Amino acid sequence: MHVGAQRRFNVPPSNSFSAEAEERKIMSNTQNQTPAASQTEVADLRKQRLAAINLELQTRGLKQIRKLGDHTEGEIETTRIVEIFEHSKRFFTDVKFAVTFPGGKEGEFTVRFNANGEVSDGAVIVVLINGRFAIIKQWRVPLGVWTYEVCRGFGEKLDQAQIQGVLGTLKIGDLPLGTVARELGEEVMATAEISSVTHLGNIAENSGTNAVSPAHFLVEIQVDETRLTDKIKGSEELKVYLWTADEVDHQIGKRIADNHSITALSLATRHIERLPRRTEPTTK
Repeated sequence: MHVGAQRRFNVPPSNSFSAEAEERKIMSNTQNQTPAASQTEVADLRKQRLAAINLELQTRGLKQIRKLGDHTEGEIETTRIVEIFEHSKRFFTDVKFAVTFPGGKEGEFTVRFNANGEVSDGAVIVVLINGRFAIIKQWRVPLGVWTYEVCRGFGEKLDQAQIQGVLGTLKIGDLPLGTVARELGEEVMATAEISSVTHLGNIAENSGTNAVSPAHFLVEIQVDETRLTDKIKGSEELKVYLWTADEVDHQIGKRIADNHSITALSLATRHIERLPRRTEPTTK
């Protein structure tokens, strides 16, 4: 395979094709059956078709689809897999589906799945370090610009802890802190302790093209303030900024301009604002 070639797979027309053909056959014979019997058979065949598609996705570690859709109900109906593109499968896989649009017109629709999406769609993490928001300066090739973002990464341990209800047992090494940890360095991170981990929700990345809904978290971390201050003052090239809530609010839509960060920060600040305030006792 030459450099830049796509890894493309034509999916054999086995289960999904036969189920579709059988469904058409049953629908054409509904006049000779009771309505209940014909509807049951169609429903069973649709389940078989969904199972065949999901089996193909599962073998590649991709997230399964929940429902085929029904074009007679105004939905875009998925009928089978046409092609699978794995040229960048370390990060994502594109799957081209055959579909039926409302009104009966047939066509195709390509959906992007995250790598290992069956386990985790990744995590978007708002990190508070000693009460300040960690914002990362990143060079983004698709945009050709420096961006200012919150943490993103593979979130298997976070997702599993959320599902099992044990977020409080996570350790610093379990968090995909990536650039934040590297930039602050071992001396600072050696003092890091997690104060809290809050799941803020799973938000669709791009509901028009992607089958991806990364989990969003708020993580509060305490580190030695003296070491942190020395690190920040001692490095002009540091790519991690610690901003106050007011600074973050001021930069939304300016330096902070990607949908992951804006969504995560909005969820985090809403959560923080709703926390009960500790009132100081009054003195007489």
